[in-house]
Amino acid sequence: MIGIKKAAVAVWAMGSAATVLAHSWVDCAKYDPVNQVCLGYSRGYPGRVNPDINLLYSYVFSGSPATQAMCNPKTQSAMNYSPLFPIATVQPGETVYTSWEQNGHLNNAHPTKIDILYYPDANKQFADVTERSTAMVAGTMDFATNSTCYRPEDSNTVCFGSWTVPKDLVPGNTYHFAWFWYFNQNPAGEWYSTCFDFKVEEASYVVKTTPMNVLLAMDAPTNVYAQGMSDAVQKQMAQVTTLGKESQDAVTSYSSQAPVASGTPVVSQSPTPEPPASSPPVEPAQPSSSTTVAPSPAPQKCRPRPVLV
Repeated sequence: MIGIKKAAVAVWAMGSAATVLAHSWVDCAKYDPVNQVCLGYSRGYPGRVNPDINLLYSYVFSGSPATQAMCNPKTQSAMNYSPLFPIATVQPGETVYTSWEQNGHLNNAHPTKIDILYYPDANKQFADVTERSTAMVAGTMDFATNSTCYRPEDSNTVCFGSWTVPKDLVPGNTYHFAWFWYFNQNPAGEWYSTCFDFKVEEASYVVKTTPMNVLLAMDAPTNVYAQGMSDAVQKQMAQVTTLGKESQDAVTSYSSQAPVASGTPVVSQSPTPEPPASSPPVEPAQPSSSTTVAPSPAPQKCRPRPVLV
């Protein structure tokens, strides 16, 4: 395990060294900060192990252009995922964590902002940067502060934030999103985008909700993105459930464990409970002749659940 961890740190360092002077992009569209693994990536993600990731994946809008493709034409013009870097599965109303690197742009006094843009129509994909003003906003996050980054003093530290999958998305469809960062170091305007997609289903693996200060107190991840989707993470994703109290209870036995140093979680299985001992049947009590038995109430009609928008 120690040898694996050292090798992972070396791989991470190799990928990060090339990006100190770079800007940023989404590394993990659905990040699990409890176990420090990625559960789904953005379009055409090459991995931090690729020394050319900055040239391949950084996508800038300089000088507030009147028109420009919203998604990087070189790597994100289509839903191009792979078994190593697959698309994420979510459900309506789920809290999602998304991660990126600071890349030397810490700003506690005046933090720059990220919008998660989307359309509630599964058939509509992003085309032009002007849609930053017309698309829906699923969430807004600070880019790099002491409250969003693991090690603020490290220019290549991982940062992340949370947002909520819109509740009106229909399971069984794939929806399209854009991570849009208003960097604006250039007075004329400077923005960055990363496009990703989510498969929306009725059930998915739900990351246990944990306060940010608790998550950021953990050791910073070292090889979250370098290795892509491992078999262990695939097994983790298979532990799907629906939202509500049951979902949080279902993942507690796994998510409450301390993160595995190598970034590859070990999925634990809860022991199968013993069946309860059988008891002799109890005869139902018979009402006395003087007892008046009230008639059963008429069944209540179900009211339609209001649609949340």
